Amino acid sequence: MIAGLPDEWIMAFADGELEPPLACRVQRALGSNPEAQRKYRAFLSTRPLAGEAFDAILIEPVPERLKRSLARG
Repeated sequence: MIAGLPDEWIMAFADGELEPPLACRVQRALGSNPEAQRKYRAFLSTRPLAGEAFDAILIEPVPERLKRSLARG
């Protein structure tokens, strides 16, 4: 964590997942903190790699046994 700026917030900001008030707070902090800027750039650069790693899993069909299990409730 960087002085009140958790890595999770920086990562969520990089992913565009923060609500506007918190996104503004993180953006302001990034403007004045070189270490936070470095982490932000690192999260941005690894985002496509993470997506590629899980793309194949996301397009797999749901197994029939799982569908049946969910249907039974």
